[in-house]
Order: sequence, then structure tokens, then C-alpha cells
Amino acid sequence: MAERTLLGICGSLRRGSFNAALLRLVPRVGSDVTVIGADLAGRLPLFDPDVENDESSWPDSVRGFRAAAARADGVVIATPEYAHGPAGVTKNAIDWLVGSAGLMGRPTLLMSASPSQAGGMRAHAPLMPTLTLLGAVLVDCVVVSRAGSRVDAGGEYVDPAVVERVRLAVAELEDALAYSETRQAVSPLEDPL
Repeated sequence: MAERTLLGICGSLRRGSFNAALLRLVPRVGSDVTVIGADLAGRLPLFDPDVENDESSWPDSVRGFRAAAARADGVVIATPEYAHGPAGVTKNAIDWLVGSAGLMGRPTLLMSASPSQAGGMRAHAPLMPTLTLLGAVLVDCVVVSRAGSRVDAGGEYVDPAVVERVRLAVAELEDALAYSETRQAVSPLEDPL
């Protein structure tokens, strides 16, 4: 199986981010996946339609992020929950993809981690309609509660339950990627009339 490239969007700018650690876990548990672009989302300027409409004025961070989205096979979004919604960094990154086909038909895994019992799950609900509108194909979601007790001193997930949960979600994402590749390889039947 060929290596698959996933666009990573991390909605947290915090040092020691539990959500960034989720993104780092994806290639460790996946069969053959690479996560790209995760460091770009936090460096994107606030979305501005005037800038987006004038490609010559795009900052390098926008060019790099849109290029990463264009070459990605799928998407993994890890966002914290702030005030019962997704982080502004997450929504801003998605806004920069609206004018492109960066999410169209891409299998997409939504994850969140939080020190709270809810695990950030309320960050997912507002994102789902937007992602669906943009053509993302949503797969299983991952929510990690009490995240601080599930990482080691270096901030990496070591809790076997979390590692297995992410492994199962990434396996589902990989199945969706394989299905997508199969569908693209099949040519449409020609109309005999």
C-alpha cells in the first residue's frame, strides 16, 4: 500500500497541546500515513476574502497551507473546545480552504482532547455542517477526556485506551481513503444511447 498524506489541522496554539499530541499519534498508529501542514494552521492570518480573492497577495503561510491541502489524500482535525465550540484557529484554517477544493471528497477525521470530562466533544458539532458543506467525508470522531492524565512527561499519549481509540479511528480513515481511491480508479459507465 502506498503512503497516504493527511492534512493536519491543529486548533491549539498552546505549548504542550493535547490536541497537537493527538495529531502526532496519527502516524504512529496508522499503517502508512504522513501528516502534513499541522504547523501551518496556527500561522495563518485571519481569513480575509479580499486577500483570498487576490492570490498575488497571499502570505507564504496561506500558500503552503493550500498547497498541503491540495496534495493531501485525507484530513485530520484536532481542535480544543472553547466556550462549547471549536477554537478560532480551527475555524480560521477551514475558512482558508473554502475557496479551494481542499476538503472536497476528502475523508476527514475530527478529534479533540481536553482536561475536562467532556473531552472537547462540543467542538465537533458546529464544525460538522461546515465540513459537510465543503465536501469533506466525515468518518469516526475521537474525544479524549482527562487528557492530562493520559500523556507522559513529554506530552505524548501513552494511555493504551487512547492509543487504541485513535488507532481504530485512523484505521477507519484509511478504509475510507482506500474506498475513495477505488472509486476514483473506476471509470464511469458510458451511456449507450
